[in-house]
Amino acid sequence: MLRVVIFILAAAALAGQTPPATTEKAPPPSSPNAPADVDAALRARVAQFYQFEVDGKFSRALQLVADDTKDLFIGSSKPTYQTFEIKSVQYSEDFSKAEVMLLVNRLLPIQGFMGHALPTRMTSRWKLENGLWCYYVDPQKDLPTTPFGGLPVPGMRLPAGGGAGAPLAQPPMPSHLPDPRLLTADKTSVQLKASGTSSERVTISNPSPWPETLTLSDPKLAGLTVKLDTLTVNPRQKAILSIQSSDGLQIPKTPVTIVVTVRQINQTIPIKVTFAN
Repeated sequence: MLRVVIFILAAAALAGQTPPATTEKAPPPSSPNAPADVDAALRARVAQFYQFEVDGKFSRALQLVADDTKDLFIGSSKPTYQTFEIKSVQYSEDFSKAEVMLLVNRLLPIQGFMGHALPTRMTSRWKLENGLWCYYVDPQKDLPTTPFGGLPVPGMRLPAGGGAGAPLAQPPMPSHLPDPRLLTADKTSVQLKASGTSSERVTISNPSPWPETLTLSDPKLAGLTVKLDTLTVNPRQKAILSIQSSDGLQIPKTPVTIVVTVRQINQTIPIKVTFAN
């Protein structure tokens, strides 16, 4: 099974890669006749939104989300992007809506692949709201449907072929939409002082209707203490990861990664720790 996963991920990575440019790089294409000011405004907002995602500043990214998508954005897990690039833009409805194709490098929450970024192509939807371009989700196109409407409940399985006795299959999530079954962390990196005592906290939220069990990977660095205030996160509740350094800290040459694992869904949440001079 592991070999199959590796093969699929490798193929996806190759498919997402683009050949190196031998001449000056041309701007990503847009729909024909797109007004220059409209196109520039959209690209600026898209770049700002995904830079906030890369930086882990999700509260600031929320300011660029349409009103009808804010609740979904808040309740869903946040992807771990390292880089992004706008590949193309397609406008519709008299240039009031747009589909933006991006190439992102993202870390996968899959045990055995942690720390390895995978190039992934995805579509991001945008629309004008109060004169500003805002990210949004189209429920008719982006969300898998269930007999109860909307997103499937974690653990719910839907008929794959229809009819009584049909095999059951878990509906896939769209590639550009974070999986709402995953737990979320309010930050993906923290910075501690290289001398003296300092501490940081990471809040891990459980948006699902099921309790989840956490385990913690301690890097066992002298002078560094990590601790979870609870190992069981009830539905709609939070766990606090405390990270503290002391005077006896041995500064590592490279950043330290603390890993929180969600046992039921085999999700890994890496938290990078750096030390300021």
